Amino acid sequence: MSEPWMKLLPDKYRDSIIKPVAFEHHHEPSVQADKIIGYDVIGARCFYLHSFVLSEEGFDAEEFPIEKMVYFEQVVAWKAKHGRWIKLKRYSDKLEGCNKKVITLPPEIIDNMPR
Repeated sequence: MSEPWMKLLPDKYRDSIIKPVAFEHHHEPSVQADKIIGYDVIGARCFYLHSFVLSEEGFDAEEFPIEKMVYFEQVVAWKAKHGRWIKLKRYSDKLEGCNKKVITLPPEIIDNMPR
């Protein structure tokens, strides 16, 4: 069974990352935003996630005010045992209607934890 923090980690990296043992979670409901930082056994950062949804006010078909989701973003990163980070970004600017689509970019190897 996979841990929730591993959910989006590509299979080819599963054996090369440092596993977090503790997590710090921040949530901001007014902008539907979350940030999670994971720490290894010595307290160093080894996991990162942020996600948010941007919305705007609009009107439905009957002219009642509604909140429309216009953009979603999620960035997840895992620290590899060699010290670099594996970063995955998912986003969507098509959240309304029948053609909802989330795009997942290919994994990137980066030098530092995303901010």
